[in-house]
Amino acid sequence: DQRTMYYTDTRTGMIAAYEFDVATGRMGEKRPFAIIPPEAGYPDGHTVDSEGCLWGAHWDGWRITRYDPDGKVMLTIPLPVQRPTSCMFGGPDLTDLYITSAAIGLTTAQRAAQPQAGDLFRIRTTVRGRPEPHFAG
Repeated sequence: DQRTMYYTDTRTGMIAAYEFDVATGRMGEKRPFAIIPPEAGYPDGHTVDSEGCLWGAHWDGWRITRYDPDGKVMLTIPLPVQRPTSCMFGGPDLTDLYITSAAIGLTTAQRAAQPQAGDLFRIRTTVRGRPEPHFAG
């Protein structure tokens, strides 16, 4: 909507939302958007789709989650890797979700169990992403 900015505080497990003026770069009050329980991993990088839903990676959570504009879970996509790091829409019609992952800090046994750790993944979705916004801040 070009009026909301999201901030992920990985350490506390919270994704916060701020009202945001794209023309001036001014931010409003912080409000909790989603609290990620420890068993779901830690929130990391995210992107927003054309319907205003946030897609977020869960470090140590083996998943990507889609949240509605109110922060409710709409969809969880399991991944074959423990540490997804971020996601972004791309492709000719912005319906491909690209997901980065990490292998850092995994033991030899963990690496053997998830040989795709550190790879880039692409998932075709039924929703369009949006081009990256630019802001004055």
